[in-house]
Amino acid sequence: MEKFADFITEAKLDTDIEIAILTKVKSKKPELVSNLIEKVCKKRGIKCHIINVKQAWINKNDLETGLLTVSNIDGEDKIVEFNTRKTVCIVRAGVLEDEIGIALLTSFERSGAFMINNKEGMLTCDNKMSAFLSFERNSIPTPKTSIISNEKSLDDALERIGNKYPMIIKSITGTQGIGVSIVDSYESLVSNVQSLWKFGAELLIQEYLKFDYDIRTIVVGGKILASTKRIRPKDDFRSNRHRGATTEPHKLSDAERETILRAARAVGAYVVGVDHALVGDKIYVLECNGSAGIGSNFAMYDATDTESDKNDYVGEAKPSKIVDKLIEFIQVANNRRHSFPTESGYVERIEVEGYGPLRAKFDTGNGTNASMFVVDKIDIKGRTVRWEKNGKKFTSALQGISKPEHVGKIDERPIVNVNIIFNNRKYIDVPIGLATKDARSNFLANRALMTLFQVTVNPNRRFVLSDWIERGDENDEDDLPTKKMKGIDQGRRSK
Repeated sequence: MEKFADFITEAKLDTDIEIAILTKVKSKKPELVSNLIEKVCKKRGIKCHIINVKQAWINKNDLETGLLTVSNIDGEDKIVEFNTRKTVCIVRAGVLEDEIGIALLTSFERSGAFMINNKEGMLTCDNKMSAFLSFERNSIPTPKTSIISNEKSLDDALERIGNKYPMIIKSITGTQGIGVSIVDSYESLVSNVQSLWKFGAELLIQEYLKFDYDIRTIVVGGKILASTKRIRPKDDFRSNRHRGATTEPHKLSDAERETILRAARAVGAYVVGVDHALVGDKIYVLECNGSAGIGSNFAMYDATDTESDKNDYVGEAKPSKIVDKLIEFIQVANNRRHSFPTESGYVERIEVEGYGPLRAKFDTGNGTNASMFVVDKIDIKGRTVRWEKNGKKFTSALQGISKPEHVGKIDERPIVNVNIIFNNRKYIDVPIGLATKDARSNFLANRALMTLFQVTVNPNRRFVLSDWIERGDENDEDDLPTKKMKGIDQGRRSK
């Protein structure tokens, strides 16, 4: 039987995953990233589907079983059913440009697929002002930038970036150097922004930094995968490959590596192209791309070494090799670490099917192989467990024995499967370890269960996604800190 936490903790290469690529671009060009991924997946025995978001739609979304059915994925009536617990969803550029693409992305994300990248990370990278603010908050060196919404805001914006010409005008969104221009006077600036505003463009201005090349680095799961130098054409200030820039492998210095990884963490994207430039002896992060192109000659780093965090430089590589190493990296289940936008409290109300609602503590430090449920009686005979809670009797198949260490002693808890309802969704065959000893919590959720719930726990709040429920005894220790603090919200209470 497949273990509940295999997709989180297993270190071997996993061929049982399925890849869904969301894209607006339908082309048979072999150099297209989507096609490169598909080719690599075929070689590695991994199912891969390219979904054209302009033509596909969600046919069925079964939250209980985790199955997501997508119709017409290729414009030719093809229907695919995804088990989202085993699905890696790769989002390419353009998907967030219309509501259909966003709906497909959101459906995969909320159904539990592992996202490359999630909507929040994609939006942060896609919006240059959001990315700049992320860099600024994290003290990452970047060109001075200011948004301009109308002519009245120009003077303030100019002052914030130093009032120096030439300067750069950029659309807040845009890729491949599109929507980027340089101006050398106030008159030219006003003329350009007025023309762009007529087309509804959202704009920012940025200080001009002189450099002959920039460096794009691909970061995956907090590790550097590859880096390339993009050399500007003589007749263009932009260094995008689509504008005629040439590329060559670039071996990063230690200082570059540190700054790049900080920038990747700041925008919160799992796979991200970080662009930076060297101006004298200073490093400036220019932007981050949540759907970076890989059509360059790269220096490659050992991001796939699961036994070491050295992330050493290993030589030069072509795009196909970079994609191969990317897929190898995400094949390791422990590398697919979820980051969920949904926030829960550290205490929430759950329901164990057949028993009823109870108060559960979400313990982010609990790495045991089963959540704990405190019951009144336990009787084990062979592979059968009979247990009792508040007069309700249950018979379950023994799934194994949990042996957590508690106060220096090893507890042995029989593991059984139960169905749990939380936040309007049912979870089938969740493993729990039964205990009869007094505990501060009737139910202690482990990290695996929180991952299944797709929540990030806020240690300062309780009952964010559910109604308040008492512990069921007079010693409500979880309430003690807040009982001493008058005026603090005690959560939503049910009557």
